[in-house]
Amino acid sequence: MAQAEIIVGETTYDPRLVVTGVSFRTLDIDGRERLARKAPDPERLAARLLQEGIAKEAAVISTCNRFEIVSVGGEGGGLRRFFESLLELPETQRDALYQYTDASAVRHLYRVSSSLDSMLVGEAQILGQVKKAYQRAVQIGSVGSHLHHLFQSAFHVAKKVRTHTDIAQNGVSLSYVAVRLSQQIFSDLSTTSVLIIGSGEMAELAALHLCSHGCRKIIVANRSVDRAAELAERFGGLAVSLGDVDKALDDADIVIGSIAIDRPILTAASVRSRRGSRPLFLIDLGVPRNFAPTLADVDNVYLYNIDDLAAIASENKALRDEAAKEAEIVIEYGLMQFERWRKKLAAVPAIVDIRARIENICRTELSLGLPNAPESREETIERLAHSLSQRIGHELTELLERQKGVTTGDRDDPPFIFIPRTR
Repeated sequence: MAQAEIIVGETTYDPRLVVTGVSFRTLDIDGRERLARKAPDPERLAARLLQEGIAKEAAVISTCNRFEIVSVGGEGGGLRRFFESLLELPETQRDALYQYTDASAVRHLYRVSSSLDSMLVGEAQILGQVKKAYQRAVQIGSVGSHLHHLFQSAFHVAKKVRTHTDIAQNGVSLSYVAVRLSQQIFSDLSTTSVLIIGSGEMAELAALHLCSHGCRKIIVANRSVDRAAELAERFGGLAVSLGDVDKALDDADIVIGSIAIDRPILTAASVRSRRGSRPLFLIDLGVPRNFAPTLADVDNVYLYNIDDLAAIASENKALRDEAAKEAEIVIEYGLMQFERWRKKLAAVPAIVDIRARIENICRTELSLGLPNAPESREETIERLAHSLSQRIGHELTELLERQKGVTTGDRDDPPFIFIPRTR
């Protein structure tokens, strides 16, 4: 679409949309873990982008599978250099960083919010994570009209995708996959003891799936014992503090890590000192990782991190792919509506200019006063109408030639209309 500068007060505002980031598709868990440690506070990063003049609006989406800056204004090269310095990527790994602009950026955010760009297509958690990123940006004041409209439209599109396609029916969460892996080690989960470290959404989903598959003994460890007790109570479990994790490890068969922490909470040394020869199954859903990678070398310890879950994610792939095709139609329709809104916004300066010019023409004509020769009221009106139409027509012709390609669209846009599937 044609780009136009938006004039706000005395400043010029370039409404270019840019998404810059990395994801599980481009950067392995080591790199994502390093990035998570360098940027633990996404809202501060968004504020910094504005303070340094790199962007006019910004929001940061930070999850275990992706780290993306959604921004408005500024130059794409500056955002890329900012991200590269943040990552400290060697030259050989800089291809991991991707960047989308304008319509491609909008489409990407729609696909992310609708779970089409997830490790597990159709999982429901990503929409909540994108909403939290938006809410954090709103709280610190780093979003303006462009990002407000972009994120709200992304949530609207994601809702339509989940409502009108089968993407959600065939999607699975990381926590569900973790349970499926547990069943490969322990055929009867009702005899196992499970230790969940963390009490966030992923930990809660893990507990829910484990209970639905027969598990009856659950221990929840968290920084806040009250928060751990709240989760444990829902499932008839016990709550302990993080300081008691090593003791709880003695009886645990399955340990699921889902807590934000700057260093591994379980190491090979701690497991060897407290465990016998019983199998121990570790599911690490954290980034940074909750469990040291060296645990994979300990006998009878089975360690999986979030990147290892991709193998099971291939199940139901054919069904999800079919639903994804339908979801792409919804996304393209949403993109079309968003682009129409942007074109309207781009035309605002031209409309303001037209109004100012018309007002100036009218004032000029009126200031000329009446002619010396007497004329009737009708003749005066006819003369003014002819003069005004000639001058306004000339000004509009020149203005439209300069603004060629920028249209205002329909005055009243229809609401979002979903194109129904045909089967």
